[in-house]
Amino acid sequence: MKEFDLESMSREMPFKMPEHFMDDMTERVVSQIGKQKKRHNERKIYALFAATASVAAVAVLLLHPFGGRLDIPDYENISQCASIDEVFQTMSADDLGVYSMMSNYYGD
Repeated sequence: MKEFDLESMSREMPFKMPEHFMDDMTERVVSQIGKQKKRHNERKIYALFAATASVAAVAVLLLHPFGGRLDIPDYENISQCASIDEVFQTMSADDLGVYSMMSNYYGD
């Protein structure tokens, strides 16, 4: 194996640094750190929104008020009623509650 003779090597730098390169080094480093912190904060906010959306999705799936099925009203029975009063008499309490909420929403 060949040994290197450090004493015989040149002491000159193999590259040259531009003038005033180190003058504004502190400002450049601080600005890059600020950019990295901003990106890091943006990632944290994105992760927070993603986690919140995931929790909301799980909550909707677990707490779904219909238990996975929807009650469809019996339209044949309703169409045979002679008046609106008969329609309301044939509706269940849950259906009346939904109607009440929807009528308040739509302003009827």
